[in-house]
Amino acid sequence: MRNLIKATPLVLMTLFSVSAAAQDWSWAPDFPEGSHLPPISAQDQTGSVRTLADLSGEEGLVLVLSRSFDWCPYCISQLQQLVEVAPEFEAMGFNVATMTYDSLETLNNAAIDYDTDFPLLRDEDTRHFSAIGIVNDQYEPGERAYGIPYPGIFLLNADGTVEAKFAEVDYRIRPDFSEVLAVAEALWQQ
Repeated sequence: MRNLIKATPLVLMTLFSVSAAAQDWSWAPDFPEGSHLPPISAQDQTGSVRTLADLSGEEGLVLVLSRSFDWCPYCISQLQQLVEVAPEFEAMGFNVATMTYDSLETLNNAAIDYDTDFPLLRDEDTRHFSAIGIVNDQYEPGERAYGIPYPGIFLLNADGTVEAKFAEVDYRIRPDFSEVLAVAEALWQQ
C-alpha cells in the first residue's frame, strides 16, 4: 500500500504531462485554416506528375496524408474507408487524393489491391511533408520509416486554401471521414 501511495503522484504527473502535451499539439501548425499549402507536384501511382490545380475538383480537394500503404495497417484501413466515401465527396465537387512516402510500385499495387479510382501520390524525398512540417521526427535517416508524416487530412477549397484540417496525436487513431464529409457538405451548401 505504501508503494502505491508513493507511486500515485508520479502516475498523476505523467498523465497530466501527456494530457498537456496532447492539448498543445497542433498538426501542420504553419498551415492554419485560411492559409495556402505549398505547391504540390508529385507523381501518382501511374507515374503521372500531378499538381494541386489538376487534383482539385470544382469545390476543392480532400488530401489524405498517410504513412505507408505497404506496412501501416492504420493507413491501409483508412485508405479502404476513403475508397468507400470518395463518391460522396466527389458528388459535392471535391476530388480525393492521398500522399505517402511509398514507391510508385507500392502505390500502384495499393491502387489495384484496394480498387482506388483517385490519385495515390508519392512524396519523393519527403519534399511535401517537410514543406508542410509534418515529417515524423521519431525516425533517423536509414531507418525504414524515415520520412513518414504525422498523418492527417486537409480539406482544401478549389484555389488551394485550407478550409479545415483533421488529425489526431496518436497515429493509430484516424479522423472519422463523417467529420470531413460534414465540413465539406457545409462548404458545398454555401
